[in-house]
Amino acid sequence: MKPVSLSRKVHKWLFLFVGIQALLWTLSGTYMVVMDLDFIHGDHLVKNLREPLPADREEFIPTQELLKRFQGITSIQLKALQANPYYVIQAEGGAHLVDARSGREVSPIDGDRARALAEHYYAGNLPASSVILVSENPPSEIGARALPLWRVNFDDRYGTSLYIDPNTGALATRRHDYWRAFDFLWMLHIMDYEEREDIHNPLLLIVTIVSLSGVLAGLILLFYSFGRRNKTAGTTTMAGGAQ
Repeated sequence: MKPVSLSRKVHKWLFLFVGIQALLWTLSGTYMVVMDLDFIHGDHLVKNLREPLPADREEFIPTQELLKRFQGITSIQLKALQANPYYVIQAEGGAHLVDARSGREVSPIDGDRARALAEHYYAGNLPASSVILVSENPPSEIGARALPLWRVNFDDRYGTSLYIDPNTGALATRRHDYWRAFDFLWMLHIMDYEEREDIHNPLLLIVTIVSLSGVLAGLILLFYSFGRRNKTAGTTTMAGGAQ
């Protein structure tokens, strides 16, 4: 079989095989290029992520008392939540949220407190529409974050959901519909349909190699097409001169 005929068949059948994926690459890539990453990350949806600590720190219980109460402490962080100071303690039994003035442990927080914190973090003006404790079968949008988490939803135009850590009161992550679309298109783009993280998965590698082979076959056809056109043009010119 001639190289040109072989290239034509290779080009046709390979792109028939990968044509849909090539279209998905184009569509998903366009969305990811057009959308601003800060917007996708949901930076416009949240506030109060860092609050200043109160000045009257003399009233706080000493950390020595915490060291006696909790076993296997690895870290102690002092932070403010809704203008009140708390210790966030990481220990061998998990995380604990302790009122820095009274020494009372307030974790795990309940749904009402999770709602209040989410509305405190939320940059919009709407109240939360629902509060759900996610303790099993987590949605893919929270990734590998540890459960449980409070999911607090808002009926805004973005479809915002804020995830609150019940042990620390921290905002674990935020999600909205544009992020969810980005995540879905990212999955299609890298062809990782489970974890949506592995850009070196075998399926993507195979389809990429097949696509490259189709492109190379197309380049051979392109050079052949131009060469044949030039040859035809030269023959026509010589024939016209002979007349």
